[in-house]
Amino acid sequence: MRVAAVPVPTCPLARPSLPRTDLTRHCSWPAHRRNWAPAPSGHPSAKQRRATHLCGAAAAPAGVDVSSLVDRDLQGTVVVTGGGPAGLATAAALHQAGIPVLVLEREAALSTGGSALGLWTNAWRALDALGVGDVLRQQHPNVQDIELVRHNGRQLRRFSLSECDGGPHEFRGVRRSNLLAALAAILPSDSLAFGAQVTAAEPTAAGAALTLASGQRLECLAVVGADGARSAVAAAAGRSPANYCGQSAIRGVARFPGGLPPQLQAGCIRQVWGPAARAGLYPVSDTELYWFVCFNAAADAPTSTSPAAWQQEALGVVQGWAWGLPEVVQATPLQDLSRSRLLDRWDRMPASSGSSSITLAGDSLHPMTPNLGQGGCTALEDALVLARCLQQQQLPSLAAELRGSSSSSGSSRGRAAAVAAAAVQSAIGQYERERMQRCLPLTIRSYVMGALLQAPLPPVALARDLFVQHAFSPAHFLDHATFDCGRLEPTRDG
Repeated sequence: MRVAAVPVPTCPLARPSLPRTDLTRHCSWPAHRRNWAPAPSGHPSAKQRRATHLCGAAAAPAGVDVSSLVDRDLQGTVVVTGGGPAGLATAAALHQAGIPVLVLEREAALSTGGSALGLWTNAWRALDALGVGDVLRQQHPNVQDIELVRHNGRQLRRFSLSECDGGPHEFRGVRRSNLLAALAAILPSDSLAFGAQVTAAEPTAAGAALTLASGQRLECLAVVGADGARSAVAAAAGRSPANYCGQSAIRGVARFPGGLPPQLQAGCIRQVWGPAARAGLYPVSDTELYWFVCFNAAADAPTSTSPAAWQQEALGVVQGWAWGLPEVVQATPLQDLSRSRLLDRWDRMPASSGSSSITLAGDSLHPMTPNLGQGGCTALEDALVLARCLQQQQLPSLAAELRGSSSSSGSSRGRAAAVAAAAVQSAIGQYERERMQRCLPLTIRSYVMGALLQAPLPPVALARDLFVQHAFSPAHFLDHATFDCGRLEPTRDG
């Protein structure tokens, strides 16, 4: 038995039987890249200088007006739906690969509040490949210890990431808004469109088409749905709806302007196990602490949309718990709270994979419970793997040829579109095979870990605690975080 990296809730174990898969397989990336250390510092690339400058200035991308998209030729453009971490990372990777890209975000601007993401070594490899890793490292501390404790104040185990195989390992809690700003800084301003809610997607002979809530129809080379676990694009990509796992989680970032209180200065990822509920804490900065509380909730249980109600709900779960949890919840601004029902999906790759120019990324492709802390990490992996697969099919040059044929005859443009569409479909098929091989085992393992760690029966909880105290070895604790998504082929301006 292995203990999950960042446990959140448990779910019922009634799931279809699936064949065993190698949980640490690195897809097609060379074996010599698997034992990774941070790249040596040197002269920053153009993309690193641009990201550093724009992020340091906290520049908010203006984007383009949605109504102007009707007159815009998108035949050689990949459209990404969703301006969250998965969508912006995908767009950034495509742009750096030399592929024209447009992001459609339903909100009026990128999120400036919200919670944080715990990013492990595999995520930092992706961020380094995009040129923004060091920008984010400057803003968030490196956490190198994990502490497993009981809600009553008893410590079960503390260990260092250096005790885990496959190192050196890196973990940082990153403000979601900082991550979005760093990724958006990579993109040209005309590659973001706000207030553009996608309601449907469909394949076409020349690529794909999207329908917006406004009624606009956009035809493009390909679509990448990165609009979350309830993606409007998922059905067009042949995926079934995500499943509710029986738990909900409330997350937040507590603020302590005068510095973290002494009882919260542990400098570690602290996982707190209570009766039929769990919580977790880790520092995001010298004055901020990320936390989560997770608990069982029936599928039909009423939920509030009020952050104030979420705060009271979280306080009710951790009432009387040690480790300063009630104080942390109370120190969280309402705008930095979120509440979600935990979803996942175990289905195999659909038979239609690679037969259209529509695919998915992040939670849209592989929703998983957060028990391994890999949802955001694998979304960043997706971005690099997809862009690399498209590069390998020569899409940058094919897209340029297609865009250059806008003034050509219909038959000439049609041939260029058909060649580009075939390349996209081949790349998508390869991408989805790689990501299914990587993410399906993670999804299953994450689910099982949650069930084992949050068993409501006291004898099971006692056995868990005894195992962690006396038999647990951290050697394989981070096997799933040693994945290397690789880097892109350099472009002329890279």
